[in-house]
Amino acid sequence: KDAKDRCKALVVREGKDEAMVNLVKLDLNSLNGDHLAKGWAVVDWFMTTNKTGFIAWLEAMNTEALVTASPQPQTPVFHSAAGFDVVVPGGWTASDRSENLNRRSRRLMLISNGHQPQAGAAGLIKWSDLPADYVVLEVTDFSFPGLPGAPNESSFPLDWGSAQPAPDPDGGIGSALRVQYLLQSFTLTAHYGSAASAADRDALSELVASIRPQPIPTSGAYGRWEVVGPLSSFAVGSVTRFQPSQSRGGAFFLVRGEHTLFAHVDQAYQFMGAMKPCPIRYDPAARTFACDATGERWSRTGAQLTGGGLFGLAYQVAIVKEGLVLVGGGITSGGRPPDEADEFSDPIGVPAAAISPTKNEIIGRYSQITTTSPIERASAKLVTRNVALARDVIRGAYIRPDIDRVWVVAFAGDVRFPGGGEVHGRWALFYVDAKTGGAITMSCCGSDDWPPGFDALPDLVPSGN
Repeated sequence: KDAKDRCKALVVREGKDEAMVNLVKLDLNSLNGDHLAKGWAVVDWFMTTNKTGFIAWLEAMNTEALVTASPQPQTPVFHSAAGFDVVVPGGWTASDRSENLNRRSRRLMLISNGHQPQAGAAGLIKWSDLPADYVVLEVTDFSFPGLPGAPNESSFPLDWGSAQPAPDPDGGIGSALRVQYLLQSFTLTAHYGSAASAADRDALSELVASIRPQPIPTSGAYGRWEVVGPLSSFAVGSVTRFQPSQSRGGAFFLVRGEHTLFAHVDQAYQFMGAMKPCPIRYDPAARTFACDATGERWSRTGAQLTGGGLFGLAYQVAIVKEGLVLVGGGITSGGRPPDEADEFSDPIGVPAAAISPTKNEIIGRYSQITTTSPIERASAKLVTRNVALARDVIRGAYIRPDIDRVWVVAFAGDVRFPGGGEVHGRWALFYVDAKTGGAITMSCCGSDDWPPGFDALPDLVPSGN
């Protein structure tokens, strides 16, 4: 009420009065009478000199404040268990799925312009039973039946314009886009009803373009992969052991070569019927991996340095994505590992031959890894390479020409494969390099209690030696 009188008493000295920017920062409870009088004076001046314009400005400010303060409707983002995020159009629905379509395809996600279609017992959806205006996009792993997978890693955003016509089981209309991400093939397949609107069909382009892989963490589990860190944190030649955070993957050694990343499983002799996996360790001084049970050695690239050279280390795939090293995708073996000289500036050769193991030492070593349990009988005979090949005790065995002496090692007992309780046979047999003690080849699981032909073999070493 006294604002007018207060303003008359207020003196503005050469523009040094309190700045408006400071006034707007004050809490309402801290405003005093002089502050309010100043505000009144400003309003009074506007109402006197430009009432119409001032009121219009206030109304516009009020509308803007209401719009700003009101929550905006957000387009929902669906975070799929398959590892992708997708913007779902208004009125559409999305769900994670886990339905086997056939031996090579599995439905992972389904997006529909209506209710979610239900799959039958075999995982198939009868599209002709859906409303005529349906539009459904399904994401399957590997590929749509009849189509190969994508040949290369896909770039995002995806282009639905490159989708190809696809067969529809019910004779309807379909389109498919093949995608590859982190070496895994996916297929995006759209199904259209006969009365599907042009707007819903056109919405697929924007929907597909919104699909993005979920962000890769700097470490830990990412789908079926383990993120171990930035590539820059591993020097060329470094060897690092990792124990993955996810239970389905075992420990591995990450080795960085000049051109290749190796992720060796930390157990040798994987997938062998006659042998249990043997834990391996890295020997920095020798720059090799070793199985202490057999004395076997492997290079940093995973090549077997002793024995027959056929049993390289099993490995997981290691890739680099966005500067991060990812390891996973399942365990595999086989193939010829690169030469050390192609990957390292300090390559190693075949380890120098130590004292050749005796008969008792050979039996002792291989008794630790044979799958016969309990061992009821054990024996070993030293023969020439020619005799081992001629007698064919292990059928079709390959022995390198430079290996001139072979230990033939036999065990009797119930053979149970690692991780299983079923008895698969009654004996296991090994060919072993006599110089190094390394494994050449092996066999198991015959119906007899002892490997046929073993007792008839000559022995270059007298019994007991």
